[in-house]
Amino acid sequence: MQINLIDNFQTFKEIRENWDFVYEADSQAQFFLSWVWLSGWLKMGKEPWLILAAKPSSHDSSYVAFFPLKITVNQENGGSLYNQLCMAGNSIADYTGLICLPEYEQEAIPALAVYLKQQLTWSIFHLQDILELDTRMGLFLKSFSEDSFEFEQSREENNQDGIDNYVCPYVPLAEDWDRYLQTALGSNTRQKIRRFLRKIESSDEFHITHVDADNLERHIEILLRLWQSRWGSKQGADCGIIMSCLRVMLRHCFENKCLYFPVLWKGDKPIGAIANFIDVSQKSILFYIAGRDETVKNPPPGLVLHAYAIRYAIQNGFKVYDFLRGNEAYKFSFGAKERHIKHLIVKRKNWINQSRKLDTKTLPEALQLTVQHHRANRLAQAEQGYRQILEVEPQHPDALYFLGVLMKQKGEYQIAENLFKSLLQIQPNSIKAWFSLGNLYQEQGQLQEAEEVYHRVLVLQPNSPAVHNNLGYILQQQSKWEEAISCYQKALELEPDCIEADVSWNNALYAQGKLSSEKQADYAAINNDLGSKCQQAGDLKTAMAYYEQAITMKPDLVYAHYNLGLALQKQGKFQTAISCYQKALELEPGFEEAYFRLGKLQDAQNRQTSPPMSVT
Repeated sequence: MQINLIDNFQTFKEIRENWDFVYEADSQAQFFLSWVWLSGWLKMGKEPWLILAAKPSSHDSSYVAFFPLKITVNQENGGSLYNQLCMAGNSIADYTGLICLPEYEQEAIPALAVYLKQQLTWSIFHLQDILELDTRMGLFLKSFSEDSFEFEQSREENNQDGIDNYVCPYVPLAEDWDRYLQTALGSNTRQKIRRFLRKIESSDEFHITHVDADNLERHIEILLRLWQSRWGSKQGADCGIIMSCLRVMLRHCFENKCLYFPVLWKGDKPIGAIANFIDVSQKSILFYIAGRDETVKNPPPGLVLHAYAIRYAIQNGFKVYDFLRGNEAYKFSFGAKERHIKHLIVKRKNWINQSRKLDTKTLPEALQLTVQHHRANRLAQAEQGYRQILEVEPQHPDALYFLGVLMKQKGEYQIAENLFKSLLQIQPNSIKAWFSLGNLYQEQGQLQEAEEVYHRVLVLQPNSPAVHNNLGYILQQQSKWEEAISCYQKALELEPDCIEADVSWNNALYAQGKLSSEKQADYAAINNDLGSKCQQAGDLKTAMAYYEQAITMKPDLVYAHYNLGLALQKQGKFQTAISCYQKALELEPGFEEAYFRLGKLQDAQNRQTSPPMSVT
């Protein structure tokens, strides 16, 4: 059995006819594995997806089985990244799994398992939302030996309403409507349904509209508004994302003629809406989402719309009305029976201690996660992530760049320089790499090297205020005053609000004795503010330079002494930090925060230097 990997949408489109053939022949297939559903979801999902496709041999043109998956990046507590396999429909599909021609199950399914465990890079595999009736999962899991893999069954108990989302009620439909009413329902529900449907269909006050091309968008917005009024607060920050996904999928299913979507009206006011998916080949209608006006009790919109949809299903030859996940009591009043889904987890043994090599498809997600750690100043996790990316792709430009920035933050200047130069070998005109290299030389006091690099950057990007400002600083350090001021003026010409260039210019004037005493006080305060901005960004060295400049201009600027103490304390220079706090208190004896910081730091220092107590 040959297994091919499909991971691009064009190829997925080309195999539609083959997919539909397998789907229609598979009695265990369900709507969320249909080509129509997946074609909408895979285009919308952000995680990389892949489909394992099995055919009897390389000479055969048709596939006999398909296994849709997605691969994501996660992070264990130690900071190491790892790949996780999931089912492709997870997060939006109620059921997942694979499809296979029945006569090929014994060959194709073990072959899919062998390929998955040997050819794909992953540490944990979540088989989530699998119907317990799906007999193929046992055959699939037989290929995973207990010597190499661990197995567990997960069950998340997170529903505050007491709803069990591992129960999936469904209604086996009778051949005609009256038989369904007589055999599936209790007398009370039967009488209500008959009475309310007669009321709707004989009334001038109530009516039901069906979705079409002209009213699709209006129907969608009605449904989502009613749904949001009931569930929006419970979904919290995810509500907007959920609604966006629903809009896309409802449009997609309408365009592919698999959406049953009635809206119940009272006069010109919509009081209920229901969206069901139609699966013609499997003879099923699946209830996906509904919304109703909670103030309307007579007739009850939910009862009317579900009864109306079930009647439609029976009249059109469908065999199942599927309520999908959740064992809400009202579903069973329609004669629903239970079936269950499960969540199995397969883990490679010792995966935490193994070398964690990432799948190339997940590098963009890995980079995004790692940059988030970097921005949050979680440097150990960020460094681990960048190195894992470079292990897979040694010339990954973003990983080279950001790891260089991180090494510079840690004071590992030679490593940072090597990383920036490696990036420049790949991208000789990378402005950010040249600029960072210039900053690196600048921090180390290699003024000539920094000047040369900044000139190189200006050839590539002549209108960069930041580069002109930095070049001005380098020239100023070499006492090239006129050239430095010219650079600051050019930066301000390009960006009149560039506060860094403005401050640098006035700092240069101060160094030459050309800044008035009034302006000295103003720019001392601005230097202090810029120092705080740099400190918040984690750039302590630049922050300290600004604080020191502020103190030079205005020695009695209390907050500059205090902020310099904070920066020094973060660097572990405790004695110097104590001196700064003491100076701040000398200038402002009532400065409570300085008292607090000084007291805490002195207590810590005393505990470290106190001799051990003798025990007699």
